Amino acid sequence: MTLTYKIKKAFEQPGEILPYFYRAVRRKFSIKRVLVNGELFYQYGDDMYPGYLANQSAAPFIFNRARSFCCGIGLDIGAGSSAFPGSIAVQNDPRQNAYQLDNFADESLDYIFSSHCLEHLERWQEALGLWMKKIRSDGILFLYLPHQSMRLWHPKGLWAGTDHKWIPTCEILLDFLANNGMEIVEYNPDKDEYWSFHIVARKKG
Repeated sequence: MTLTYKIKKAFEQPGEILPYFYRAVRRKFSIKRVLVNGELFYQYGDDMYPGYLANQSAAPFIFNRARSFCCGIGLDIGAGSSAFPGSIAVQNDPRQNAYQLDNFADESLDYIFSSHCLEHLERWQEALGLWMKKIRSDGILFLYLPHQSMRLWHPKGLWAGTDHKWIPTCEILLDFLANNGMEIVEYNPDKDEYWSFHIVARKKG
C-alpha cells in the first residue's frame, strides 16, 4: 500500500484508514528501542520488554514443559509456524478451527495444547467447552497465554491492536476449568521469559 494510496483512501474511507495512521504514530513515538549490554529491548513507559517478544513465536518457549504432559494423539489449536511436536496443527480454517473440530470425535484425544490463541477468541468459553469435549477422560488441556502485565498485548494495545479480544488471567481460567469438569494439575501465574503463563488441567473421569 503506497503513501499516495493511503492518503487517497483516508479521504474516501477515513473510518478504515485513519485508525491505521493513529496506531502507526502511537507506535513510533511511544515505544523506544533500547540496547542494554548489546541486547535489544522495547521500552514502553516504565516497562522494558525483550526484543524477541516482537519476532519469535511464543510456543517453543513452553514446549519442554508441555512434553511432560502432552503425549499420544493431540491437537495444537491456533498453531502458528511452530506447532507442538507430534501434534495435529489446527489453524483458523473455515472447516476446522478453535470453534469447529468436527474431524475429531468427542473424547478421542489424549491432549489439546494451545499457545497464545485463547486471547484472540471472543467466545472463549464456547471454545474451551468444545476442546474439553474432545479430550478423553484423564486427557490433558495445556494452555499457554500472554501474561496480563504485558501491556503491549492488551486489546487495542500497540502490538495486539484489535486481534486480542480480552485479557486472560490465571484466576479467570482456573475458576472456569474447575467449574467445568477439569482438575488443575499445574499452573504458574507469574510471567516467564516470554511474558506468558501456563495452566495444565486434566479432564475428570
